[in-house]
Amino acid sequence: MNLEEAKKTLKDGYVKAGLQLVDEHEKELFFKFVGDDVKTNICMNEQEILDFAGFDNIRSNFKVIPTECGICSSDYREQLVGFPEQSPRRYLPPRYQSFIFGNPQNGEIYAEIDKASWVFINFFRFEEAYLQQTLANMRMEFEINKDIRRKFTFQEMLPRPRTIKVYNLHKSSAEEALETSLPIVDACLFELTYLINITLVLEEEWPRRQPKIKPFSYGESFSGSQFPLKRVAYNPDIIRFYLRGMGSSDPFNKFLSLYQILEYFFISVSDEQLYQKLTQHINDPRFTTSPTYLDRIIQEVIERKGESDETEMLKAVLNKFIDEKDLIEFIKAYESHLGEYPFTKKHKIFGEELEVKLDPGHTNGNIAKRIKTIRNALVHSSDRYERKERYIPSTNSENMLRREIPLLKYLAERVIIASAK
Repeated sequence: MNLEEAKKTLKDGYVKAGLQLVDEHEKELFFKFVGDDVKTNICMNEQEILDFAGFDNIRSNFKVIPTECGICSSDYREQLVGFPEQSPRRYLPPRYQSFIFGNPQNGEIYAEIDKASWVFINFFRFEEAYLQQTLANMRMEFEINKDIRRKFTFQEMLPRPRTIKVYNLHKSSAEEALETSLPIVDACLFELTYLINITLVLEEEWPRRQPKIKPFSYGESFSGSQFPLKRVAYNPDIIRFYLRGMGSSDPFNKFLSLYQILEYFFISVSDEQLYQKLTQHINDPRFTTSPTYLDRIIQEVIERKGESDETEMLKAVLNKFIDEKDLIEFIKAYESHLGEYPFTKKHKIFGEELEVKLDPGHTNGNIAKRIKTIRNALVHSSDRYERKERYIPSTNSENMLRREIPLLKYLAERVIIASAK
């Protein structure tokens, strides 16, 4: 691609995106937003046009792997990195700070965390999510400088997010280079946290402006600033689990905190069932202290204490505290809100085919199995005993957890209220 071809590609791309070409010189392009009466415009200089032209000549060497915001050739890999949602702000480095792993001078593999390279920028220049970030940057700068006549350059407007880069991979294909780079990237991210307490994670998708979605609410809404003072005493332990869960933005922590409210009653409900059976035996007019009757009592105790099926224990908690008909109505309302059927249609979750039947006598058991399957996948990183899939932090798994949380929140709140005195 020569200079003229690069100019045409850039003009067409940005005009299609909503910019207006206001002037064109032999080696420069000038843009502004369509319809904007502003004193500023954006200049694309010769060097940027030449860089874009030069990159286009090697574009075919790169593949978009392993995610939509990563590229890899046979010799080089670069991928977007970002901060976890709950990173402590005091540990965040300035945007211009870079970190180098290895020796860039000896020709061997080394890695770097820094602003995105111009190779990365030119590859994704017209990718929709990145393009929208670019336009948002421009509008913000225009708004700040709306009363100032000045010329901006494209290079100062283009977002330069952090990426991790791996150099000198020297493989025969992008796929081989990616495979070689995987442990290197993991090691760099671990050592960055271990050595200087800065945590970065690989991004799986471009940051996008999320559409405003009305959160799901169930039951009568409450407004105002004056609340009723109920003459009840809630269990203080499970209230703390509830507040910790609802105060977290991490779906992993939120799910487990709400689950612990249900788990809190496993033993007490199990014992209560045992006491009821023992009471029935003892209250039977035929009951005597003969070995036959005493053996029945011993057997009940042995069977109850020997049970370790936590799914059944969870089901028993639901049976005690949750009205199954109310739960069915909740699931119907939630699926209606979602516009899909993640509960009542069969779906595979962590390797398990799960489905909730909205029939009294079945729903609590189906829900107990679903919640326990997810909980086990979150808590047990080893599949040694159950041979099941496990939770690995990713965008897809976190989105799945977020979808499950309203149901778990509903159950936790019902248990808190039903167990109050």
